Amino acid sequence: MRAVRNTEDGVQVVDVGAARTEGVRVSVASSGICGSDLHLLAYGPSPVTMGHEFCGRLDDGTPVAVLPRSTCGSCERCLAGHEQQCPHALGSMYGITLDGGLADEVWVDPGCAKVIPTTIPLEHACLVEPLAVALHGIDRAGVKPGSRVLVVGAGPIGLCTIAAARSIGAEVDVLARRANRTRAAEQLGAGTAVGSDYDAVLDAAGTQSAIDQAIQRVRPGGTVGIISSFWEPVTLGMDFQVKEATLVPSFTYGHHHGTCEFEEAARILDENPDLPEATITHHFSLDDAAEAFRVAGDHGADAIKVVLHP
Repeated sequence: MRAVRNTEDGVQVVDVGAARTEGVRVSVASSGICGSDLHLLAYGPSPVTMGHEFCGRLDDGTPVAVLPRSTCGSCERCLAGHEQQCPHALGSMYGITLDGGLADEVWVDPGCAKVIPTTIPLEHACLVEPLAVALHGIDRAGVKPGSRVLVVGAGPIGLCTIAAARSIGAEVDVLARRANRTRAAEQLGAGTAVGSDYDAVLDAAGTQSAIDQAIQRVRPGGTVGIISSFWEPVTLGMDFQVKEATLVPSFTYGHHHGTCEFEEAARILDENPDLPEATITHHFSLDDAAEAFRVAGDHGADAIKVVLHP
């Protein structure tokens, strides 16, 4: 079986033999490269198959998107519906600590194989995972119908955040650096005439400049939501304190209002066919994984979301 791993020679497609046979088998249809995958390359070679944004079919043909995290299900946080806070979560993530979806097939916990509508093309359904991240972030930030929202950054998470916020009736603007990403955000209905005094500013870039912009643009008493990942420390200035803004982090996804956010993300994707068109810019075969990662990490390539298909 083919699988993509970070080896001594960089990203390579390797033959890993037969996959482990615990849980249910997913024949992978598409798997996206996340920004975190690019950051993880810097940690050096790993024996784990990469890829946590993936979907495919079960042996009976059922289409599924894989929630790439297995939790204990019995701790206080799991029972409260906050599985993302489970102490076991980080140690049981497909594509990070367990073999992931950049492969021909992968076996996953049955509870992680989430059935999706047959109307979602499987070449697009790998977007369910980043869309669930965005959905969790806007809920944590208290975004409601009618909220004035600014999204800082229009990469895959930023674009998914725009789609998620607009799906609940928020008014959304975007602040992005690259022209192609601004156009993609406009395609999803985001405004580009950026103002100030937003109810919520959502950082989808994970940089010091993004945090600075968020604090500058949020209204006094408003919320700065962190949907991105920080790979380097950032600082907060006096403006943040003077505005008495609330800083709200988010991590992956769980439940809100009794609804599984991963399953809700599949519904939103089904209702937003413009999202894959705006977000997925490059498709590669699994055998071309090294080139796919090169393009994904090359700012000059203007890639937004790079997707691989076995």
